[in-house]
Amino acid sequence: MQEPRYPLLRKKNIPAYLSVMAVWIGVSLVSAMLLVVASSATLGWLRAVGWALITTMAGMAIMFVASALNLRKLRAGFDRLSKGDANPGIPSVWCPVLTMATEAAVELQHSLHERKTTPGAPSR
Repeated sequence: MQEPRYPLLRKKNIPAYLSVMAVWIGVSLVSAMLLVVASSATLGWLRAVGWALITTMAGMAIMFVASALNLRKLRAGFDRLSKGDANPGIPSVWCPVLTMATEAAVELQHSLHERKTTPGAPSR
């Protein structure tokens, strides 16, 4: 079986994974603090941290899976875009980050097309 060209997990992304884990822990600690304050300190700190770590990770897992599913939905449109289709019909997705990435890719394709068709434009 051939390894995917763009696997979800890569060794070179370890620094990014560590950054995400730091954000996860930071958000969880703030959430735990708010939970303890909201419960008038009747909830112990360790239980609040445990609950916050679990629920924050669950939210992150939902977003990861949703993004992966949305990227699969976008793949055919990006393939058409890479082949020069001026209107690749990339479907809309709910994720703002993927929407921005899609818009950037379409703009890049249009600017490359304009560069090819404009006389005197520098070519690469």
